[in-house]
Amino acid sequence: MAERARLASSYRIPQPQAATHIRLAIASPVRLVREGLVATLRGRDRIVVVAAVSPDQEGVGTIVAAEPEVVLVDLGQTEAVSAARLLRAAKPEAKLVAFALDEIDTDVFACAAAGFSSYVPRESSADELHRALLDAFDGRMSCAPHITAAMFRRIADLTGVAVPGAPLHALTSRESDVLALTEKGFSNKEIARRLTISSATVKNHMHNILQKLQVARRGQAVARLRASAGGIQ
Repeated sequence: MAERARLASSYRIPQPQAATHIRLAIASPVRLVREGLVATLRGRDRIVVVAAVSPDQEGVGTIVAAEPEVVLVDLGQTEAVSAARLLRAAKPEAKLVAFALDEIDTDVFACAAAGFSSYVPRESSADELHRALLDAFDGRMSCAPHITAAMFRRIADLTGVAVPGAPLHALTSRESDVLALTEKGFSNKEIARRLTISSATVKNHMHNILQKLQVARRGQAVARLRASAGGIQ
């Protein structure tokens, strides 16, 4: 019984590997997720899994002892961020890669602040996961265009350089509808009813509007609309 409990929390694959292999550790509180990732990455070019554990204190110790070069951390649970900080302190040379992440700029920046070198969006395929691990090891990171744009805006904010937003006609037809109704003072729920969409979809549209216009608040987006001589083209 004790042996089964130990295996349920973690297992290691201590076999020696060629220098060309990337030693990967996986940290997730869900055993099925750990086993699924191990199965997904088994036999993939340059990847060898040396540990798959829960991101608790014991698991962090197991990862450090396994001497991985890359650690894939499940951010589906809040304790993963604290585990990442422990790993960063104990194994600073290892590259941390986040997965199960919503690709929102604030979440991506929070990962970077916590010491992650890269991330894998929640909807990534197995091939995209594999590529992200290789890129992280090689010092590269790929991200969606809106994350890149947000990153440049953040740099501009830090350096005091103004970055102009996209013109209003860059918005999609539905985004234009959402902004126009926002300008009239409608709430997200009211906009959702008028456009026959969900409130969550309205929020997504508004998020995209703010990203494209490079403003922080919906009031600023409305001001851009009102200041536009010809409105939304």
